[in-house]
Amino acid sequence: MTIALGQLTDPDDFISSSAGAADEGKVPKLDAAGKLDPTFLPAVADTQVFTADGTWNKPDGATFVYVYLIGGGGGGGSGGARTSGSVNGGGGGQAGGYTHIIFPAAALSSTETITVGAGGAGGAAVSGSATNGNAGSAGEDSTFGTRAIAKGGASGAGGAQNVSGVALGGSSGGQGAVLSVASATSNGGNGRDGNGGTAATAGGAVTTFVPTGGGGGGGGNGLNALAPAAGGARSIVHVAAGGTAGSSGEGAATAGGAGNSAPANTPIGGTGGGGGGATFNGGNGGAGGAGGLYGGGGGGGGGSEGGTSGAGGAGADGIVVVVSI
Repeated sequence: MTIALGQLTDPDDFISSSAGAADEGKVPKLDAAGKLDPTFLPAVADTQVFTADGTWNKPDGATFVYVYLIGGGGGGGSGGARTSGSVNGGGGGQAGGYTHIIFPAAALSSTETITVGAGGAGGAAVSGSATNGNAGSAGEDSTFGTRAIAKGGASGAGGAQNVSGVALGGSSGGQGAVLSVASATSNGGNGRDGNGGTAATAGGAVTTFVPTGGGGGGGGNGLNALAPAAGGARSIVHVAAGGTAGSSGEGAATAGGAGNSAPANTPIGGTGGGGGGATFNGGNGGAGGAGGLYGGGGGGGGGSEGGTSGAGGAGADGIVVVVSI
């Protein structure tokens, strides 16, 4: 059983980040959207932060337990490669899911097993006469016992050689907590269609604490090297840019930038890595940028005509934070 946020309606039940000792025992404040503000962890609370698997121990005297989870980000796909002709960029990895949930302390066991989802690896670079890129690996789930889950992000697809289609980033939303509280996630961007029909897309942008997806890699069509996309950004709440897109060009390309990480040990998502640039007429594609902590998706690698494609960027690990009051 959970306590719905809507049941806590008395303004005196909530404290602000400037509150003092007189407010001991009250509930952490909500943000403007009516959700718990994860940047405010009361000084009087017991806070246990997990960036690796472990065991949560329920503190004596706890009344409510707030659990924040971010799953591992998905890895980006690598770009495709050909000795001549069109190539596609890899898709960006999806961000890890984000979940928060409140439990009455009495409903929990004295200990709960914590699993922190690892980020997925990026797809390996390829070369050859007509070679599809490799998909990245999906991020792993983060869990609080069997009571709550934040799903890992889906992987980005490798740059395919059927040049009429782009390489897709993750498209399915991360699932929420087992017990009725919604979760959110941000999709990875699509890689650039080397045939020129479809541009690369940025990873999904958000306005909250949710991590964001990686940007798609660049493609090439035998005449031009087409641009990749930046990683997803976060705006309004804890503003952070996504990883910058790499540059494409004849015989030369650069890697996408890494996503921005959240402040250490806070349940805020990182942003997605940028897509790597593409090349034509020789040269190697640029690698996708790594996702930012926590849960950011990796960028897609750039395609290469006449060389080795760019590898996909790695997704970032998740986090679990448990606050007891």
